[in-house]
Amino acid sequence: MIISDQKPESKICESCGQPFGCGANLDGCWCVGVALGPVAAVDLRNKFRDCLCPTCLRAIAAMPSAVITYSGGKIETITGAVRVDTQNFHEGMYDFYDERGNLLKQICMNEDISWEFIQPGL
Repeated sequence: MIISDQKPESKICESCGQPFGCGANLDGCWCVGVALGPVAAVDLRNKFRDCLCPTCLRAIAAMPSAVITYSGGKIETITGAVRVDTQNFHEGMYDFYDERGNLLKQICMNEDISWEFIQPGL
């Protein structure tokens, strides 16, 4: 039996600032067990330079999201979005909201976009 003295690397979560252990340099890390869709994974890589703690990563993985596709092929994820107001003609914007009614993002109606809402676990 080989006993390793290696320990998870100490890191600080870029989302909440809490310390946690990352086992990516060991035989495996807890994060491989968190199911993220490919669009959400790319979105996280664009927003954060390093790992997130278990609490934050699992919370993000469980959140509904709107996946926006722009005419040029760019894809953006709006984490937490559950609805869009498509009738905001006075401002000329599509408004994306979370479940509490908080505005998360506005996209100009002149943009050629499509969107899909993703509800994890369904």
